[in-house]
Amino acid sequence: MPTIPSIRIPPETEYRSHMTTNPAYSPTSRKRGMFHSKSWLWIEWAGLYVLTPPLIAALSQPRLADELLDRIGLDSLSFETGLPSGLFIFPVLLVTFLTMLIYLRLDPTFDNARLWKLADLRSALPRILITFVITAPIILFASWYLAHHTPYLPESGFLRLPRELPILMLMISMLYPWVSAYPQEVTHRAFFFHRYAPILGSGRTILILNILCFVWLHAPMWNPIALIMTLPAGIIFALTYLRTKSTLAAGFEHAIYGIWAFASGLGYFVFTGSAGSV
Repeated sequence: MPTIPSIRIPPETEYRSHMTTNPAYSPTSRKRGMFHSKSWLWIEWAGLYVLTPPLIAALSQPRLADELLDRIGLDSLSFETGLPSGLFIFPVLLVTFLTMLIYLRLDPTFDNARLWKLADLRSALPRILITFVITAPIILFASWYLAHHTPYLPESGFLRLPRELPILMLMISMLYPWVSAYPQEVTHRAFFFHRYAPILGSGRTILILNILCFVWLHAPMWNPIALIMTLPAGIIFALTYLRTKSTLAAGFEHAIYGIWAFASGLGYFVFTGSAGSV
């Protein structure tokens, strides 16, 4: 694995350097109100990125959450709502994605070019593909090992989709980039680095917390393997975003890794139907 070069995260002044040339920007836009105070940003960050994933996990899998409550002596409480569990994952993620996307589009201090930047994707493509070619066999081996040498992944799970369900694999390949990968890069890269730079700084702190929050996003899967496998993925995607300043580049990279994970069998661990299987 080649050594990843050190990444310098631009200071806040560089994040917002385009403001003075942005026609929508004016000195009055500095007066942002309560919702841009540091106290509010801390509360918002904790609510969105720390508390929301376990809450979604509990509401989408109330049986597992209630078992946990019983173990700690809170058996009088329950997360059972009577509503379909599917309401608490993808609809919530979709609403969150759209809300954050609209916020970025309307915020005069955000460079909207970062949501796309096709030219930067093109320039980063060789590095993205080389890294993928190096790591893809590792992902394939991990799936094979988990399927044949551990109880965590059924033996039939290894390469199951391309072998047994090629139409479903094709649908995942077509939909995953736009339904899951790109939205997650908007919420956990573009919005995160822009919105919380004032409180998390412009150095390693914001990078580390970004990676950990991406891992924690997968708490609703209710298995530690989902958290383990998304840690290196979070590192790779975050570094790509910081290198390119392109959400599209990070989203493309996220998509090819996600599609490969589903093809190899590791997608089992980030599929809601497997929640609590480990």
